[in-house]
Amino acid sequence: MTPSESDQPDLLSRGSSSGNKSIEDLNLELQEQQERLLQLKRQQEEVERRKRELEELNKRRAELASGQKLLRERLTRAVTILERAEYESRKEIEQLQITRETFTEHLAHIEAINPANWTPDAIDEELTKALSKVDHAQSIYNQSRAKIDALSGRDIDDGSVTDSDASQTEAGFGDDVPFSELVRRGFGLSLPLILMLGALGFILLLKF
Repeated sequence: MTPSESDQPDLLSRGSSSGNKSIEDLNLELQEQQERLLQLKRQQEEVERRKRELEELNKRRAELASGQKLLRERLTRAVTILERAEYESRKEIEQLQITRETFTEHLAHIEAINPANWTPDAIDEELTKALSKVDHAQSIYNQSRAKIDALSGRDIDDGSVTDSDASQTEAGFGDDVPFSELVRRGFGLSLPLILMLGALGFILLLKF
């Protein structure tokens, strides 16, 4: 047997062995490529998921900015309106307090008028003072009349005429006559009686 003939099986076996290794290498390479493709697919899915999350986040941030801007404008406008209303209400309350105090003061002046305490010599002077107080109080009252009607929800003088007032109206004291004129007429009618009583009292003092 020649050496070349004896070496042929070894060459065949080495060729067969190298062929098997090449297939295994191809299988491993194919498996690695499949794993890389799977990994790339997972990475792509992760990127798409992150992209959707980012888009949703940007959408919510845009909604926040839009809502924040809208509410800022509305609340700022509302606060301005409320501050103005609060200021006007505070001024209105202060004005009401001043009006109430003024009315209370004039009411005290009107209630303090007592013709029975007047002396005969001072009747004309006291009457003039009293009528001046009445006229001034009536003027102040008329100035605030509309405001009082608005607060009470009705005309505070409507239906306030009594039976005695009606009889006075029929006798000539009409609603169109100023209150000061009514007072003047009343004093004018009672003035003779007051003078007579004063003279009688003076005579009695001289006698006793």
